[in-house]
Amino acid sequence: MIRTLHMCALARTLHRALRSRIDLRGLCRASIVIGGRKPAVWAVVLASLTMPASATTIGVTMIEPSGFTALLRDGIETYAKTQPDLSVTFTYAPQGAGERQVAQVRSFIAAKVDALLVLPVDSATKATITRLAQEADIPLVYANMAPREDWFAGRVAFVLSNDLVAGRLQMRKLAQMLDGNGRVAIIKGPPTHSGTALRAQGAKEVAAEFPGLRIVEEGAADWDRQMAATLVARWLAKGSALDAIVASNDEMAIGAADAIEAAGIRPDRILIGGIDATPDGLAAMQRKRMAVTVYQDAGLQARRAVDDALKLIRREPVQQYDWVPFELVTDRMSTTHFSR
Repeated sequence: MIRTLHMCALARTLHRALRSRIDLRGLCRASIVIGGRKPAVWAVVLASLTMPASATTIGVTMIEPSGFTALLRDGIETYAKTQPDLSVTFTYAPQGAGERQVAQVRSFIAAKVDALLVLPVDSATKATITRLAQEADIPLVYANMAPREDWFAGRVAFVLSNDLVAGRLQMRKLAQMLDGNGRVAIIKGPPTHSGTALRAQGAKEVAAEFPGLRIVEEGAADWDRQMAATLVARWLAKGSALDAIVASNDEMAIGAADAIEAAGIRPDRILIGGIDATPDGLAAMQRKRMAVTVYQDAGLQARRAVDDALKLIRREPVQQYDWVPFELVTDRMSTTHFSR
């Protein structure tokens, strides 16, 4: 029995050294059964080392799901279920609540998750989140929004689409539909999101190429449908004559369409463009309430974000900026392809 207890202690020491999850009580019982023979105990120890470890864990912190972010959240959850021994935990923070998101990241680090997947809610706190992950040596994947730096040390990756391209695609198609002439309004997202400035910048760059186009109104609606409806209603009420509205996401584009309809203006009188090609956005296009949107593949972003996180956990190389392309959708195209 003394030899048995000695071998159990040895097994515990080896267990701690190798940080493997061994059923030590079962190991002790096995050593008693075999009468304390050292070779047999070592066989049990070595066999235990081949047992699978507990599930890999990814902590996700993101804006409360709505529109495109709901698609992204569902995509992460669905794809994670196809990966063996992978567990994903979601936490949420309102847009702009950067300190709350930092606190969520600290909690995930304290819980020793294997990787962090972050959809930033405030560009001002991204540097803090990156530093915390680097100091803890925990893989960090940003999705749908990223800092502007060219390179980051440590296990850090970014999965996103180029928002500048989205604004350019959207505005160029609207400019063509207007024959290069008209009065344009721009509805932007929240200032805390990097895509807000880039999408508006892309639209303005293209508009500047057409002497007959004038940007006559500009305002923010924080990705929100009702806020956009209120903004457009105010423009119309003060007599702004608009030929096109460039909205930085589909939710705001639908809000613009709601305001136009409420004002008794024909849907085809003011061309409306959105971005994301969400199910609601595609339905609005089918009903001729929107003329243009730009497809952002939430499912592909989700899969790549999870894959990159798993590769970084295994310390495999990944492309630090993992770009997912945008794709133009117009009212003359079948939206079936984009409803997958």
